[in-house]
Amino acid sequence: MMKRIFMKKKRIVFGACVFFLIAIFLLYKPILNGMAHYLVYPDKKQKSDYIILLGGERDGQRTRKAAELYKAGLAPKIIVSSGARISWRTTESKEMVALLKQLGVPNEDIILEQKSRSTYENALYTRELLKGKTLHHKRITLVTDNWHTRRSIFIFRKVFMDSGIEVNSVASYSLEKVWLDNWWQDHESTQEILTEWARLVVYWIKY
Repeated sequence: MMKRIFMKKKRIVFGACVFFLIAIFLLYKPILNGMAHYLVYPDKKQKSDYIILLGGERDGQRTRKAAELYKAGLAPKIIVSSGARISWRTTESKEMVALLKQLGVPNEDIILEQKSRSTYENALYTRELLKGKTLHHKRITLVTDNWHTRRSIFIFRKVFMDSGIEVNSVASYSLEKVWLDNWWQDHESTQEILTEWARLVVYWIKY
């Protein structure tokens, strides 16, 4: 009798394990793909007072997207936010400004923020820059890589929480695209997605 009960329990446990393994096999792709797609915050193109162009780009696509939005009339000014140095001679923000000018954005419509070294500092120093300025739309729009939009929106909205300023974002897409589907099959995409998730979790805990 006891042996029969033991064998029955063993079959139940074995069946549950098989079911669990099959479920993992069938669902791991949607779950991993979902992880990557979650990092991309939906675009929201609304009239804004400033376009906030975040540094950290690799191929100028963030800058091109910011110029495109400026020319489309999304906002009358662009704040370039980056304190990173490319070399002892120049900074990333100056290179981005040079490209904006090449793309037809006049110098008087570009504002430089050159102290930030992280997404949190992008938000912090941007808010400092906007103190005392008159904002008609009470809205800013971030421009950054698609996989960076979720964390950017999260931290900017935290920093601007009591400011009365709405924060939206519009994604740019690098020429060296980070895969959102099957990202674990590409070395660069795997590195980018896992690093971004680690940073997002740190931001959730820290801020």
